[in-house]
Amino acid sequence: MLIAGLLWVSACAPELSQTPLPVDLLRELPRADRAPAAEAHRLITVEVVSPDGSPRPALVMRASSRVIWHVQMTEAAELRTTLARVDDGSGGNLSVRFGVSDGRLYEDVYWERALAADGASQAWQPLVVDLSPYSGWKWSVFYRPARRVWLLILNVQGSGTVALAEPVIVPR
Repeated sequence: MLIAGLLWVSACAPELSQTPLPVDLLRELPRADRAPAAEAHRLITVEVVSPDGSPRPALVMRASSRVIWHVQMTEAAELRTTLARVDDGSGGNLSVRFGVSDGRLYEDVYWERALAADGASQAWQPLVVDLSPYSGWKWSVFYRPARRVWLLILNVQGSGTVALAEPVIVPR
């Protein structure tokens, strides 16, 4: 009985941080998977962008493209960035979607379906996405999100270009 109790306590104890937060997604971009691979150098870039006159280093993604980061979030976390549509003359609607996957299941955590090409969308818009269901320590013997390496997936679809300034995963 004593051994079973010790095993239960050790299984539920919080773990030491192995990958400290914050995680700068711009710095992690070279290690991320990008698709379509043949055109990733053209569709996914890091540039200084200023849609409203305030220049910022940003991840610039042209539709249709995808970036997949492999992240471990040992503390309760959230994604913080600002996004803006970059006028490239293509017009049309653009969708931006963040999702999280464990390699088996995928779940959307943010989806902006109609980032329209109008004047109102030409400014930086703050974005905060709660990643706490996929991060930190939980009261569970079986569900251990802090031990997993998650796939953080960013999809840009439609017509146009979007910029994400200084995307970072920070403690919540």
